[in-house]
Amino acid sequence: MSVKYQGGHILLYHGVFEHIPTGLESRLHNVNPVEFRQQIAWLRDQFDIVSLDDFITAKSRRGLAAITFDDAYADLFINTIPWLIEEKLPSTIFLNSNLIEGDVFWRDKVRLILSKGLEEAFLKYFAQEEWVHEIRPERFYKDSKKVDLNSRVVDLALDAFLTQNNLDYAVSQLSKVIATEDNLIDNPLVNYGNHSASHYVLASLAPDQQREEIMSCQGWLNKLKNRSTSAFAAPFGGTKDIDMNTFMFAKEAGCSAVLMSRQAVNRAQRKGPEAELPVFERYMAPPTQEELMMLSRELDRLA
Repeated sequence: MSVKYQGGHILLYHGVFEHIPTGLESRLHNVNPVEFRQQIAWLRDQFDIVSLDDFITAKSRRGLAAITFDDAYADLFINTIPWLIEEKLPSTIFLNSNLIEGDVFWRDKVRLILSKGLEEAFLKYFAQEEWVHEIRPERFYKDSKKVDLNSRVVDLALDAFLTQNNLDYAVSQLSKVIATEDNLIDNPLVNYGNHSASHYVLASLAPDQQREEIMSCQGWLNKLKNRSTSAFAAPFGGTKDIDMNTFMFAKEAGCSAVLMSRQAVNRAQRKGPEAELPVFERYMAPPTQEELMMLSRELDRLA
């Protein structure tokens, strides 16, 4: 066990593309495969890498690390997850059931608009809609996921705009970047977890919509033959992205913990409101090993 690090670290990855797919070039969190393997090799030297479930239940998380992936991009199952299995390293993939079933990720639609330079055109197209004035063209990516904008409404607007601009084919290609159920790897070292059905900002939704997001994904996972974790990873993972309903519905779904993504590490176990589910912190891995080394040391110091 590491003596250099006082906290427990949960790393978060999204894409591990060698070449980022067309349309996703803007704002996709990606670590290329070579850097990924270097980062994991370094992580293994510094920490005891354990499964997420073992991390959550550990009496002491000092010097422990867990590897997680969000959104289940298809590239993971070609090289990344098979390589981790070869290295005998556990990992957990948090997936969105509607995306696995073929829906296009709404954030990938946003990235497509950015890659085409259509931010201004989108805002002009919906200029009569009150909600669109919350979005500034220079902050299109961040503003489009504001908690006071219902994500489902934004998603439907994205569909209408992209169809109007004859981008249906480009959108259909985006459906291929997310894994299907057939892509999922069944192995004792690989676990899958609830990341909601459609990856909406949960706190932006009406309570019944938020409940459906969490419960439907959990129901899908419960039917999956592959191994699963009972932890729930909050989409986007910021403090304002969830609310008290999130904890209540996660507990109702049978989840045992809530994972956030607030660029922090774990020292003392914290509780969420109302449902008293334990909360665990994650941080997104930067592009290079050197940056990861610097970030992990700084976050550990701040814990």
